[in-house]
Amino acid sequence: MVFQDSLLVTLVQLVDRVPMPTPPTKRGRGHPKVYPDRLFLKALVIMIVRHLHTVHELLCVLAQPTSEMVTLRALLTEQDLFPSRRTWERRLKAIPETLP
Repeated sequence: MVFQDSLLVTLVQLVDRVPMPTPPTKRGRGHPKVYPDRLFLKALVIMIVRHLHTVHELLCVLAQPTSEMVTLRALLTEQDLFPSRRTWERRLKAIPETLP
């Protein structure tokens, strides 16, 4: 039996192929980023496709026990860590400033 990923999972996987700008050579002030910007672009794709307007809605949808959501949660995990709600809010708010 052949398993086929949903369109949403495929779109999120395509984000890994998008070229990203090189990070600045000098790190800014504050705590270093634990999660890459690409992770938050994946979340943004999910929010756009599913018409989710808040981080709370995103986290509620990702908490559903479907195979699609289990796969998406795995794609949004970095080094076995999943960002907290506050991290999602802060980094998604900063995405427009970081895009070229």
